[in-house]
Amino acid sequence: MNPLQPQPGPGTRSIIFNGLLLAMVLFACAGSALSQNKSERVHFERGKSAATIHGRVAGFDTHDYVLGAQAGQQMDIKLTAANPETYFVLYSINGKATDMNETDHYSLETTESGDYVIRVFMMRAAARRKGAASNYTLTISIR
Repeated sequence: MNPLQPQPGPGTRSIIFNGLLLAMVLFACAGSALSQNKSERVHFERGKSAATIHGRVAGFDTHDYVLGAQAGQQMDIKLTAANPETYFVLYSINGKATDMNETDHYSLETTESGDYVIRVFMMRAAARRKGAASNYTLTISIR
């Protein structure tokens, strides 16, 4: 040990640790910034009360489907997917998740008139696997 050279003190380790921690946080944020959230409005064909949509999510991507409904209508949503860890969540008019959990089938009577959002995604454990992707079919009906 050379007494003329400055030696790292206890504060140096803390600075290095905090710098590494900051780098990890920034890296994690950059990864989630790379995920995509696509959105599209659902339209029913004239005279139809249901729509079938084919899509694909990869990794942490999500796909939102915006659907207008009137209070008191019966909404039925069914998802079939290549990856069994692909689910959806339904958000009500004010953007809050409904009382449902992540699922692949859900029915409800709408309580408000306006736009509802159906978000399709893969569960985190499946999404983080290399090359994770899922083709899906989403069927939505309103009566």
